[in-house]
Amino acid sequence: MSKQPATFFLKRFVGFLHILFVCIALVGIGFMYLNSNYGRGLDWIETETYEQSPDFNKKVQSDISNIFDYIQYQEIFETGGKVDFSKLVLEVTSSKGEVSYTLNDIISYGKKLGYYMDEASNYELYGPSDEYEFTAEDKERVYIRWRCYQSESSLTGPEQSYSTLPELTYEILSRYSTYYSIYSRLMSDFTNLYFRVAFYSKNDAIYKIYSNAREMSNDDMMAMGRYIYYSGDSNDLTVHTNFGSTFPSIPAMMMETNPYNSTKNFFVLGLDTTFKANDDYKQAHSNYYGSTETFVLGIYLTCIGMAGSFITFLFLIFASGHKTFFDKTITLYPIDKLKTEVMLMIMLFVTYVGVTVGSPLFAKMFHLFVTSYYWERIDRVVALGVIYFCLILAFFSLVRRYKAETLWSNSVFREMTKMLSEHTFKYRLVICYLMYLGINTLITVWGCYCVFANRGHSLDSIPFLIGFGLWIVGNIAVFYFLYRNAVQADMIHEAVDRLAAGETSYKVDLDEFHSLESDLAAGLNRISDGLETALAEQVKSERLKADLITNVSHDIKTPLTSIINYVDLIKRENIQDPKIQKYLEVLDQKSHRLKTLTEDLVEASKASSGNIKLEMMDIDIVELVQQTNGEFEDKYELSRLKLVSTLPNEVILIEADGRRLWRVLENLYNNACKYALENTRVYVGVEDRGAEVVFSIKNVSASPLNFSPDELTERFVRGDVSRTTEGSGLGLSIAKSLTELQGGKFKLSIDGDLFKAEVAFPIKN
Repeated sequence: MSKQPATFFLKRFVGFLHILFVCIALVGIGFMYLNSNYGRGLDWIETETYEQSPDFNKKVQSDISNIFDYIQYQEIFETGGKVDFSKLVLEVTSSKGEVSYTLNDIISYGKKLGYYMDEASNYELYGPSDEYEFTAEDKERVYIRWRCYQSESSLTGPEQSYSTLPELTYEILSRYSTYYSIYSRLMSDFTNLYFRVAFYSKNDAIYKIYSNAREMSNDDMMAMGRYIYYSGDSNDLTVHTNFGSTFPSIPAMMMETNPYNSTKNFFVLGLDTTFKANDDYKQAHSNYYGSTETFVLGIYLTCIGMAGSFITFLFLIFASGHKTFFDKTITLYPIDKLKTEVMLMIMLFVTYVGVTVGSPLFAKMFHLFVTSYYWERIDRVVALGVIYFCLILAFFSLVRRYKAETLWSNSVFREMTKMLSEHTFKYRLVICYLMYLGINTLITVWGCYCVFANRGHSLDSIPFLIGFGLWIVGNIAVFYFLYRNAVQADMIHEAVDRLAAGETSYKVDLDEFHSLESDLAAGLNRISDGLETALAEQVKSERLKADLITNVSHDIKTPLTSIINYVDLIKRENIQDPKIQKYLEVLDQKSHRLKTLTEDLVEASKASSGNIKLEMMDIDIVELVQQTNGEFEDKYELSRLKLVSTLPNEVILIEADGRRLWRVLENLYNNACKYALENTRVYVGVEDRGAEVVFSIKNVSASPLNFSPDELTERFVRGDVSRTTEGSGLGLSIAKSLTELQGGKFKLSIDGDLFKAEVAFPIKN
């Protein structure tokens, strides 16, 4: 035999075992569910006896009430301790006049109506016959003058004073049936329950004793096993008992039944717990322990069935879809090739049909074996089994689809998602909202129909539960998609913020996005790639520019040094020709200017690229400004400028590179000296602003300032557009770069022809 047939038969065999184990579990659940002790837990199985059970206590309570009912009915139906059929039980006034009815008359009339007592059901009253047609005389309402169970004085209203003869017959016969039932159980020789109720008049002249064991004494009854004794003393409300349970108020029943209104009476009840007599107590005793064994058997069967079902279920999950255990190819059945949602709808319909049609048919079969009291529970167990077997088929179809990776790909929802993903956000939102609104409206209408269409317990119906479950699943799905879109929007927003903040290398994970959001995320990644490329090109260009400036400056610096040296040597020859001296002076001036330009180019390149090693230290900026004022005071006088300084009389420390900071101040002072209008003032100040200190320098420009302050910090831009003054146009650019490298702030502002520069540093505490 090949591996494939062997695997085929093994899977079928395990499937049969799974069904068998599920049936065993359902049978076990049925044994427990149909047990009279259902819902009481498990403790009672080990710790409780029949005499401690609720069923026993209920039966004793019922029999105590029956004893007092029997006492009342004995007065109604008996004479001399025997049933008196000639005893008057009813008097009425009808169209025939005043009519009296004996018990025999009522029984005869009841027979005519079709009433009878069934001995098998403990003399329960049945009838009337469906074939009997009520005559006009039967339908006549008569006035009740007297009836055996209710006197005329106790009638509370006119509606209780009138009735029909069939209704009165039923009331009397139902009481006679109860009397006969109690008599047959408690007054026979085959009983384990014995009682005595005694009532005495105040002088003991008259007394009545009701008992089913007149030959037994009170002590004999109380010694039988379980007992109840009440003395009836007016000063004593104690009921002596060893039943260990509460019972109806015996004192109240004694007072209500007492015909003499005296306090000399007593109640004794004894129960033979050996259950010698074959009465209903013995039968209940046997049934109780039989039900205990059945309940325990149900537990075992349920545990065995569930364990076997679980093991076989795991095996079937593993083997489902595989022809052999070592074959990874998944075989799909015709139902597996349907759209996932279509398959689920078909299985839901099959489940509905199974519960509404198949389940009642199967339940009828089980009704043959259990009493009508348990039929409702049987119906629930059978319905549960039908639901399980229908849903298990759908479950394994989903398992095979999952293994074959068609669970999502072969679904209507995926097709709709794919279709919607090709449209705009607006179109998708409108379509999804209309679908959501339609589904919710449909389910809401269905729920209202189930509730208000007079379907009985419609809230418990399978269709309503299925619809409600679909509504919950649908709303959870909508929330999931809204939440997923919100998460994707947040991720896109974060990506935009980080790219805008200059983090050009930031990329989003495309696996976290779907449909149009995926395209948008991919676009952001392409923007990031473009920015990275542009930034790399810019850095490369800046590096090439800096290298070019450094190399050219180095190449110029060597011959320039030779020119300066030779000019200096020529000047030492004491040439007398004024014309040659003038040429030498111009040559010396221009060579030094070229040297300064070369040095500025190199420093500007290093400052902009950050290729400068800083030596940070604590510096008193007030002292540094004072020294700078002293250095430039004479130079400003030659340029016909007046230096006005406003400095605080305190030490203000900052952390900076002293040489680089001096270069910043030097460039600002030189800039004012070159471009300030003659015969004006240059204002210099240091201001403590709490967290930082600000150095400022202001002057009036000799030339119009018809450009923005930002342009002045660009390289080779000069305030003298005509370029009549000496300068490279790099001073302010170098000052800004050096300030920012040291952690400071550099700011320029222009107000008309007023030029102002500010340098700010954090104050060191």
